[in-house]
Amino acid sequence: MPEKEQTGLDESRQQIVGAELSRLLESPTFRNSKRCREFLEYTVQHTMTGPSGTLKERSIGVELFHLPPDFDTGEHTIVRVTANEVRKKLARHYLAENGNPHAVRIDLPPGSYSAEFAWGATAAVTQPPEEVLIPEEVVAPAETQVLPETQVLEAPVSSKRSAWVLAATFLVIAASIAVWRWPAAKPVAGDAKVTPVAGSALAATPVSGTVRIIVGSANVYSDRSGRPWGPDQFFSGGSLFVRSSARILRTLDPDIYRHVRQGEFRYDIPLQPDNYELHLHFAETGLADFISAESSGEGQRLFSVSANGKTLLQSFDVVADADGANTSDERIFRDISPAGDGLLHLNFTPSRGTAVLSGIELIPVGRGKVRPIRIRAGWTTGWQDARGQQWQADSYFLGGNALVRTTNPARESDSFPDMGIYAAERWGHFTYAIPVAEGRYKVTLRFCEGHYGRGNTGVGGLGSRVFDVYSNGVALMRNFDIFKQAGGEGRPVDRTFTGIRPNAQGKIVLSFVPITSMACVNGIEVIEESN
Repeated sequence: MPEKEQTGLDESRQQIVGAELSRLLESPTFRNSKRCREFLEYTVQHTMTGPSGTLKERSIGVELFHLPPDFDTGEHTIVRVTANEVRKKLARHYLAENGNPHAVRIDLPPGSYSAEFAWGATAAVTQPPEEVLIPEEVVAPAETQVLPETQVLEAPVSSKRSAWVLAATFLVIAASIAVWRWPAAKPVAGDAKVTPVAGSALAATPVSGTVRIIVGSANVYSDRSGRPWGPDQFFSGGSLFVRSSARILRTLDPDIYRHVRQGEFRYDIPLQPDNYELHLHFAETGLADFISAESSGEGQRLFSVSANGKTLLQSFDVVADADGANTSDERIFRDISPAGDGLLHLNFTPSRGTAVLSGIELIPVGRGKVRPIRIRAGWTTGWQDARGQQWQADSYFLGGNALVRTTNPARESDSFPDMGIYAAERWGHFTYAIPVAEGRYKVTLRFCEGHYGRGNTGVGGLGSRVFDVYSNGVALMRNFDIFKQAGGEGRPVDRTFTGIRPNAQGKIVLSFVPITSMACVNGIEVIEESN
């Protein structure tokens, strides 16, 4: 066993520890996290030079993080959170060293803020209890299926069994961290971190058609609109964080956003030469310790995203972009194509904390074009209208209530052949944050009064339902009365608005604000205007 020592280092050993500390601080694991670098350097230096036991949560909070001397440790958890992150980074760094001998290995034992030095140690080490590694041999390959519109990607598996994998597996089990089984047909469960094995993009056949990838998943998934998603593939770097029970707002498909790849990572996706619309899906589920009554978590995680070397997002903050944690966030980019080597290179580079990602969509479209967005409010399934146009399940909403009627209130008419749009609605006080690529759009809102008709006891007629509608804070309609505008109940009425542009977060935010009774909407169409 290597010799361990915590304090009282002589000058020669301090030099050895200092050299190892410098290597750690410049390693890929630490160099992009200023807070973790400062924490590690502070604790190592104080362990080498200070009396044993002087490193406490309060002293670190005051001296390193400049908190007041009487700060509430229950409210300000930055010391514990950072220590936890440093432990994980140390474990990942030494595990990646694949058993190489070190003159000294620096650790931060659980329950302590003093560093520990293992002299003459090898790099092999298990992850701390907060993480679980899935070795290559535990990950079984998912079946390859071809579904309509999407080519499902095969999850890779390695045939090599290296010494470090066996050692890590044994130690994980021996330490009773967790026992994980991830067969092809079973989803990952529980709040844990895992590291799936990256696929080889260089050896893969270019993918044709639409590509949808759930980050970190080993399974095929069909969303509420009936669109198939393939398992994770073509990544390198990062680790997977799964919160199986997290509540995710603004989506009917929270499972997409409960898987998060975090760290510094990239995707190299082999594509047919074509023009694509790129959708990146995010959700911030890992900042619980930074969120309080005074703070919603903005600024704690910043990262950049590039495609083939071109920056798409700079200093991107998921919480600020989504207007909250545990909220689905989607960003859309037009005119994305593979590079000269046939690969789309997506790089996720942290500048504070770690980068995160939950899903990728690549949809072939014409050059300069983007797909229309059609939402059938209140419905939990997708639908195709009489014109062959696809409408997705209710999406991007926050607040309000869904109502699906047993009988359609809309009257059949040659002018309105798609009565199925009006058989359900979202009602209440609610918003839609609809992601779009940069551009100018035509927004059509569809309404039909199905509740405040003349036949309802005690209510009905003019003035029974009145509300305002705003787009990114600008009024589109004031004192809107469906009954009045349509000329009665059961009569569809549409309102179209042109020249609508997304806000700085790439969203068209539609707000439905009640004045008398509740606001409602039956359908939303967003179509880019021709230049």
